[in-house]
Amino acid sequence: MKALVDRLSAELSTKYIQYLETLMVDLWSEAGFVEFRAGFSLRRDHQLRSFTVKVEADAGQTAEERELLIVVVFDEIEEQIDMAIADGLVDAN
Repeated sequence: MKALVDRLSAELSTKYIQYLETLMVDLWSEAGFVEFRAGFSLRRDHQLRSFTVKVEADAGQTAEERELLIVVVFDEIEEQIDMAIADGLVDAN
């Protein structure tokens, strides 16, 4: 699980290299949940944006289900990055 999180983090960092200053994704297990704690800052404003996505620990029973959950979480992280970039472009206009 950690290897997939690291790989997807690296892919996002590469994809958004011109926009991202920092990207962090931590994986936590707490009280029956797996938490993805994500944070990023954009080069243009250096503002840290952070959020947590919680998934029930028993939601992914098989390796394939867990992998799919991680991919979905990273889709959410990518959407948050896209929205932050878009907000900056709107403000610039």
